[in-house]
Amino acid sequence: MDILLVNPARMRSGYVTEHLGLASLSAFLTDNNIANDILDLGIEKLSIKKACLQIILTNPKILGVSLLDATKKCGLKLICLLRQHGYDGKIVVGGYFPTFSARDILHDFQEIDFVVRGEGELTLLALVQNILGKTPVALNSIQGLSFREKNKIINNPPRPLIRNLDILPPSNRKYASNVIKSGSHLRVAASRGCWGKCSFCEIIGFYGTASGKAWRRRSVSHFVDELEDLHKKYHSDYFIFNDDQFLVKGIRSLKYIELFAQEIERRGLKLKFEIMCRADTITYDAMRRLKSVGLQRVFLGIESFDAGQLKRYNKGISVFKNIKAIITLRKLEINVIVSVILADAYTTISDLFRQMYTLVRLRQKFASGKQFQISFNNRLEIFPGSKLFQEYADAGLITRNNYLTTYLYKINSLIASRLAVQALISQFKVLIKEFIYRVKCTHNLIRFKKPIFNFNWRTCHEK
Repeated sequence: MDILLVNPARMRSGYVTEHLGLASLSAFLTDNNIANDILDLGIEKLSIKKACLQIILTNPKILGVSLLDATKKCGLKLICLLRQHGYDGKIVVGGYFPTFSARDILHDFQEIDFVVRGEGELTLLALVQNILGKTPVALNSIQGLSFREKNKIINNPPRPLIRNLDILPPSNRKYASNVIKSGSHLRVAASRGCWGKCSFCEIIGFYGTASGKAWRRRSVSHFVDELEDLHKKYHSDYFIFNDDQFLVKGIRSLKYIELFAQEIERRGLKLKFEIMCRADTITYDAMRRLKSVGLQRVFLGIESFDAGQLKRYNKGISVFKNIKAIITLRKLEINVIVSVILADAYTTISDLFRQMYTLVRLRQKFASGKQFQISFNNRLEIFPGSKLFQEYADAGLITRNNYLTTYLYKINSLIASRLAVQALISQFKVLIKEFIYRVKCTHNLIRFKKPIFNFNWRTCHEK
């Protein structure tokens, strides 16, 4: 094997999803005659030690590890363990976390040879071809690459963003069957990036590190080709569109929706799907047309029902538009998940209670359950790639600035106490759900007379 691509995610219970970034890299490498495979620790339920053993037995020439903020600790631990056990292949990391911390990673972790910054397909291909001796291209000419040379860290210029996403082949669906068997849904992306300018978002920073349009969309035919192929191959009729922003504002959005709907209807596809978008892209006509071809649910990045907070986040939207979007979707009987950030460094007690009051009223009006859900983020998370991170740093608000752990900032003490109590309540609810989940699985084992000493509730759930 030329390269093994690894997602060092933790084992999950009751929720399985593919790493679309690695799936796209794998398909692109295969298209260019690079022998590769994907190893997802979360889906295959592998501990770090077992994954280490499996990688050493496979012994790929190159190891590519995706590192996100949620997986960086596991990923770095796996890399160090591999080196301790004698793995001598080249190790390259990529993703959001390494893109913003390339210099620190290469300085602190001698186990890592290369960092791929930004979009990875073209950069990783050039690097792999260089390592395998398939091309004479020098390392210092590979855009988007960071590496060490004579104990000096080199950051090559960023690689321009891919203009035409249609050049990318359909993603490698190695784990599609696992996703469907678990009861989850396949994810498909129609676009990349985001056209918004939210100051807290690292997506803006990630795509903003390179030249080119930050938000690009695949052609309708190319996107629907993939949907149709997955529908036929895996008999799946429900998809999650994994776009950070599926829609744009205004007439352009209506035109795209009509083209997409007509293509679905022309092929006679009976699909269901859900999307993510901003509240200011929600119109009655647009949502009604999408519903006619299968739209079931919308994830709305509302962020806040406080005008001051929206302004601080450079959201470019009003509280009225946020509420109007929710009302529009519920009138059309489209399910809604609303994402809300309760507090940041400048939130006051009155701001918090005003927002909580709005949320209570919305719940009273639309009730709870699958039709209307609220996804709470107790406090704003800050990331190095965001504009807000720099603003907080300049204002002296950051109290912990460690790229390997977390970033913390000053917050009103009364608000912090209130949020801490809410976090404990949320954790208690999760523990209760986990306990009920395990009890149900134990009941199934007893009912089917399976030996209790072999009990594994995760395996039980799969079966």
